[in-house]
Amino acid sequence: MSQRARYAHIKTSVASLGVLVMLTGCTTLPGSTAPEVVSSYASSPSLEEVAEPTPGNPADLMLRDFFSASAHPLVNHEAARRFLTPEAAQNWKTGKDIFILDRIDIASNGSASANKVTYAVRGNLIGSMGVGGVYHPMFTGYETTYDMVKVNGEWRIANLPDAVVVDRSDFTSAYQPHPIYYLGPQGQHLVADRRWVYTRQQSLSSSLISLLTAGPQENLQRGVRTLIPHDATVQTRSLDDGGVSVDFTGMTGLNQQERDLVAAQVVWTLASSDVRGPYVITADGSPLSEQNGREWQVEDVSKLDPQADIAMPLRAVLDGQIVDISENQPTPMSGWVNGQYNESVAVSPQGSVFAVVTGRGDSERKLLVGAEQEQPQTVVTADSLTRPTWGSDADTIYTVVDGKQVVRLVRRELGAIERSNVDMGVLRRVDGKSTRISMFRIFRDGVHAVMLINGRVYTTVLENDDDGGKRLGALTQVGNQLGDTAISVDWQPDGSLLVGTRSSDAPLWQVAADGSISTQLPSRNLSAPVVAVAATSTVVYATDARALMQLNNMESDRRFWREVPALQGQRAVAVLAN
Repeated sequence: MSQRARYAHIKTSVASLGVLVMLTGCTTLPGSTAPEVVSSYASSPSLEEVAEPTPGNPADLMLRDFFSASAHPLVNHEAARRFLTPEAAQNWKTGKDIFILDRIDIASNGSASANKVTYAVRGNLIGSMGVGGVYHPMFTGYETTYDMVKVNGEWRIANLPDAVVVDRSDFTSAYQPHPIYYLGPQGQHLVADRRWVYTRQQSLSSSLISLLTAGPQENLQRGVRTLIPHDATVQTRSLDDGGVSVDFTGMTGLNQQERDLVAAQVVWTLASSDVRGPYVITADGSPLSEQNGREWQVEDVSKLDPQADIAMPLRAVLDGQIVDISENQPTPMSGWVNGQYNESVAVSPQGSVFAVVTGRGDSERKLLVGAEQEQPQTVVTADSLTRPTWGSDADTIYTVVDGKQVVRLVRRELGAIERSNVDMGVLRRVDGKSTRISMFRIFRDGVHAVMLINGRVYTTVLENDDDGGKRLGALTQVGNQLGDTAISVDWQPDGSLLVGTRSSDAPLWQVAADGSISTQLPSRNLSAPVVAVAATSTVVYATDARALMQLNNMESDRRFWREVPALQGQRAVAVLAN
């Protein structure tokens, strides 16, 4: 059973571990080893300060320590096996996934004796981590039992499910997320593949580069490129004088441009995880690049900086007009961009090209596209259009027509615009007879996308089809705890999501792109519904029930929302790049 099939299968509550074990047993994941493959590329870390059986501990505390130790995969989960009876330790099959609960509730089940007790363990299953540190969000109930007996006067687990189960806090203490960078389809942008890596590594760089060499996770494979040959091998080590040495073999078929792109993948994968250079990169015994030689710095690949700030003035849509925001007042822009009532707008990350949806009320909507000083083209007309979203450049635009069809618009030479439908066959797998897409947003890498379907948040990847077009990859629902309350969504520069809701208790959330973490943002002075969101690296913008609000991420001591000074008392929508 593939990963995609496994996720289609997990739709209902896992009422017992028997179901969970069945799912684990039929899973096929990339590679043939357990999750500790992430940590097996370096010298063996130690198990110091990992929970171990404490003499005289009560049974329930012993069981809790077992779950804490289960987060550590070293030596076939040796730390966790110390809590088992000898027979159970020999027979326990850990499987290939680690299952994560939001919490672990323990209560005795039935009558207990002086030498035997059974505990019911309950919680919400919020995700699993498979081979290669790939996280898969889930949201379903979990309940099973653990039998404990006394061995030489100490409590040990005698009967347990064949699965590794941990709670969220122990998981995030033992593993941390790191981006592995691959190339976009045109090789002009880097695309992050988020992986969870064991924190007790003696060489984080070895793990990261080994994951890079192994290739992207399944859901990303059809949306990105990697120039590292599938049969290439790599050795990574720390240098005595500082920096990292990365030695590839099997790279003889690459030209100089391709080698430079491989260097960008290596450097940004390491630098984004605070592994400092210089980065000495060789291929088959020679420097990777004739121009750069053996040694690389971040500055050598700065053109592909995946988190470079995009210089763009703050604008807003206010009463159907696009305005520039200064310190004191909004100033309407001149030219065609304000020649009509504007419902929404997107500005390209390069070239200041505007994509504007016009119309209001029951009138039809039109999508106009053009540079600020040019005459626009009307490229789409429909009953409804979502706010446009640009790809990774100033040539490709996406919008959703009538809540059903994602369309792709490509600006060609001489001003021609080519329209095509994005293959959306994957939506047939979404529960519900009537699916309506209310928002569709592309990340700056041009590959990752997020959409709101019937108030729920889904991420996907824009894949290349066999005819040169685009299709939506497998959908992943994230932010499950939000239910169907989401009404706005957009990307933050770091690749996480901002989600605005209609819930007065939790109006704004930050959600990791892989669904692993959902955090409610401060809500002081913010009133639901939050109908629009946007962010720079330092400021978050949200249009709530009253006005356009801002939250400065750099002011840790002032975590409350304030109105944008130039727009006090006015309900506007912030416009940033894309």
